Amino acid sequence: MKQWIKMGLILAFLSMSVPMLAHAEGEEAAADKETFITNFQSTKSSLVGSAPTSSLYFKLLDYWDVDQVTLNLDYNVSQLTKNEASSITISVNGTKFYSFRPTESTQERQSLTLEIPKDLLRKGENELKVEGVIVTKETQDVCSVTQSAADWLHIYNGSNVGVAYTKQPMSTTIQQFNSYFGGMDTTIQKKVAVLVPDKANETELQSAVYALSGYAKKNETDGATIPVSTFSDTSSMGLPYTIVVAEYKNLPTEYQSKIDAEKVEKDAVIQLLKIENKAVLIVTSNDPKALIKAGRFVANDELMSQISSDQKVVTTTTETASQPLKINDELALTKTGDEVRGAGHQEKKYFMSLPANRSIAENSEVNLAFRYAKNLDFDRSLVTVSINDIPIGSKKLNKEYADSDTVSFKTPADLSVVGNYTVTVSFDLEMQSVPCVADSSQTPWAYIAPESTLLINTQDRTDLLFQNYPFPFLQDGSYNQIGIVLPDKMDQNYYQSLTNVINLLGKYAEDNTGIVKFFPTTATKADLKNYNLILMGSPKDNPVIKSLNKELYFQYDKAGNGFVSNEKLSIESDYGKQIGTGQLIHSPYNEGSGALILTGATSETVYLASKEMASQISVSKHSGDAFVIDKDKNSYVYRFKKSEDIGEKKTFVEKVQKNSTITIYLLAVTLVGISVIVGLFLAFRKNRKIKGDYDEK
Repeated sequence: MKQWIKMGLILAFLSMSVPMLAHAEGEEAAADKETFITNFQSTKSSLVGSAPTSSLYFKLLDYWDVDQVTLNLDYNVSQLTKNEASSITISVNGTKFYSFRPTESTQERQSLTLEIPKDLLRKGENELKVEGVIVTKETQDVCSVTQSAADWLHIYNGSNVGVAYTKQPMSTTIQQFNSYFGGMDTTIQKKVAVLVPDKANETELQSAVYALSGYAKKNETDGATIPVSTFSDTSSMGLPYTIVVAEYKNLPTEYQSKIDAEKVEKDAVIQLLKIENKAVLIVTSNDPKALIKAGRFVANDELMSQISSDQKVVTTTTETASQPLKINDELALTKTGDEVRGAGHQEKKYFMSLPANRSIAENSEVNLAFRYAKNLDFDRSLVTVSINDIPIGSKKLNKEYADSDTVSFKTPADLSVVGNYTVTVSFDLEMQSVPCVADSSQTPWAYIAPESTLLINTQDRTDLLFQNYPFPFLQDGSYNQIGIVLPDKMDQNYYQSLTNVINLLGKYAEDNTGIVKFFPTTATKADLKNYNLILMGSPKDNPVIKSLNKELYFQYDKAGNGFVSNEKLSIESDYGKQIGTGQLIHSPYNEGSGALILTGATSETVYLASKEMASQISVSKHSGDAFVIDKDKNSYVYRFKKSEDIGEKKTFVEKVQKNSTITIYLLAVTLVGISVIVGLFLAFRKNRKIKGDYDEK
């Protein structure tokens, strides 16, 4: 009997263990699955009209094995919508795959979760479009297409596309490492880092910054950063994908043994190592110039994506420069041509970019080549071109030119466009009265030809303000003679501060040819004279900042313990020790250069200030030339300079022309002066004549 009881207990235990083991195995398998979310872009207002549309562009990376793609749609339609006559249709890459009718609901927000068919997707960029047919009128004429302001569909910012995927195993090639390290998912998931020795020298930091900049440019998520850290940071050293930049003598022993010492005497080696579950890219040399050149090579995505081996030797003759940004050129709106189809308002958006310190100048021009259907009501059909939703011109469509039409619009003088911008081509394809059941061949359409271009001219924005950042540190998309001075002793806060600044600058940099140079705190005025400076630290750990205290808008007390009050802000002594500041000042060493000072009494407060320089959104909040932030994230913006321009030096005549008040004043002074001189001359002449007459007598 006891044996049977024992057997029963064993069987019961096994019966409970099997599902537990299966569940554990399932968890282990699921651990490899990852999810990436892409939110809808430019969802800032309701989409008005009887046939509103909204698009989302999302990417599928080459190394993803996609399991499932899901649309999560949060929307609302007009409360007057006639649900039985209205519909919403979803398409991906031009193929419609799902339609539904809005449901009657008193709630402001409705939700839809929908799986997107995998066979409609492609590697790279995909377009998902939401198209609505919103009917709000009671009418006997079901063919009525008259629309009103009550016809609208709103898509909320929370709407997104989620991709569930597993990563393909990474091969031992540099090109594959380049893809994984630069992938948008690995950066957001914090699986990457650039590592340098604990006491990195100026050469190692310079090379690391170049390498980091190349990947920061590929990172499309604002605020997601690739950290710069040190070998002693065990959490960073253990990440799945790391780039190690160091002189050969400073490499950890385990890495030195993997690289031929003879190869790094005069050249640099870029070596990929697979160590357990980590991929490590070593960038090393004994020659400082070669190490810097190797950093530039890593920053060139085109070159890195072509290396099908695990090693690259960079010599003095190796070409490393990437293609410079063309900022005064003809840019194609579309490479292959784009079609829009359907009655009513239809549009295509084209996303462009400029360096943040340049704006579109006068005489820029959109040249549109297009064609369209011949069955339109040409009295009411037209094409409109807008830049950042500001119309710059419209043209009525004409049946005579339907097979090949062109139009050119010049940008207006008051168009203020900086950084990323959108060119929108809109068609209003109005139909003549048609029967209720229309022949599908009569569907109106328009086509934007590949010959369509944007002829763009740009101009520098040379005011030394945060709203024009990254000026003066970038020029025409290249690093503009940047000199960086870090504290004598670097801790994790300072490396995080460097991370924040370089990631955003790298996002703006379009090529790898500019100069970023690191200087010790013992650098002289002559050393720093020709550079736009970035200084980090406090007066106690960065002597350069201490020497510039009188030049700062927010200055330290004599002991350098904290900030003191000024004309803009009263600062209590303890509070002055707890705040960080960012200040854009004229370089005291060069009238034509600028300096960004990120400073605070401690490394923690410097890090607080640097976080304001980590994303485009955070920088855009600062419109002046100085800001203060405290540990409670209270931020205050100030403007001190009256004259901000540090561009090319102007002649006296140019300065007078720029300032009409000075011109009027100088003219008045000149006229008065001339009048006085003439008066004195006449008086003197008259005096002489009188005296002469007197002498004659």
